[in-house]
Amino acid sequence: MSWEFLALFRRTYHGNDNWGELFTMQKNGAYEYFSYSYELPWKTFDSGLQKGKSKNNKSRIAIGRYQMKPRNDGPKGWRLELEDTGHRSNIQLHRAHSSMFIEGCILPLTFNDRSGDILSKGDTKIQNQSVTLMAKLKEKYDAMKIGKTGNPEILIAATLPAYESTTGSRYA
Repeated sequence: MSWEFLALFRRTYHGNDNWGELFTMQKNGAYEYFSYSYELPWKTFDSGLQKGKSKNNKSRIAIGRYQMKPRNDGPKGWRLELEDTGHRSNIQLHRAHSSMFIEGCILPLTFNDRSGDILSKGDTKIQNQSVTLMAKLKEKYDAMKIGKTGNPEILIAATLPAYESTTGSRYA
């Protein structure tokens, strides 16, 4: 049995926009804004035979609900790997590298391209801030998993379901 933990709401689904917002589920059952998210845009083949699959298998995954499993191996540190993502595998929510190079994973970030921040690819602040976000996400995960069985779940959508929020997010 899985339990709700994250929701990622993209600004667009089939466009070239890489950005979204990541929310965490609170113990009271409401989502709370956590950070911006960055992923590759969706790309489809021109051929109708491959409709719905990403070009070269390197783009974001489809909208849906995915169970996740925590991982702590390798150089990326603690992260969450999405399971049963269809035509993609090894999709993870992990810390960003300063280059922001990804092959389909989801990065939590403290800025977005429309925020007015003066960060650009290659800035070491990107990685440092993302490492800090992943540490905060692990704290939230550890607190939420108490008394729960099964794996956490992420909802990926292009629109946010109605709920009451005091975060100031444009989605609330």
